[in-house]
Amino acid sequence: YKMLRYITLLIMGAAMVMAQRRLALPDPRSCANRVRHATYRDARGVTHSYFFSWEHAPTRSLEVDWLDARNICRRHCMDAVSLETPQENEFVKQRIARGNVRYIWTSGRKCNFAGCDRPDLQPPNINGWFWSGSGAKIGPTAQRNSGDWSHTGGYGQAQPDNREAAQGNDESCLSILNNFYNDGIKWHDVACHHVKPFVCEDSEELLNFVASRNPGIRL
Repeated sequence: YKMLRYITLLIMGAAMVMAQRRLALPDPRSCANRVRHATYRDARGVTHSYFFSWEHAPTRSLEVDWLDARNICRRHCMDAVSLETPQENEFVKQRIARGNVRYIWTSGRKCNFAGCDRPDLQPPNINGWFWSGSGAKIGPTAQRNSGDWSHTGGYGQAQPDNREAAQGNDESCLSILNNFYNDGIKWHDVACHHVKPFVCEDSEELLNFVASRNPGIRL
């Protein structure tokens, strides 16, 4: 648990130095009125509501970068989606297929910033991936059964391949692409400045934060 909290603090620090942009705080009214397109209960018994940006009229054509996606979610007591079980991953992939969406942002992030020099996170492209929305680590990318990474990409290499590094763009955010490389609906590492639709998921941390400071609020 301490390690997960440590990773969460790391990603908050990273967001704060991204062009002086910060993680957004939740807005109580927005949290109470958040749009919920679906509810999913995973194998662990955790039930969360989800928001799919392309299914909501005001955001149907909206594409934003990774941090903006997180912040839109966070203002509504949600965060970009963390795909912590194979079943949850399939649930989101089915929604992507149904909407014929080309790609989305998740909360997946590579630990490649200050404080990520711990031995257990090295090398970052193998051991440094985690879900920033929940703080949970993603299994080593060298173990192909520990996630849903694509077997190919723009250079024909297994993901994550960090192929934009040569242009000075570290591919440190996790996107799901819909058959972009004739590979099905799969995980890809992508530079965080690209813009995409997004999926939000209830954040227990933010819901509890708002509930504790707003007695009687219905969330």
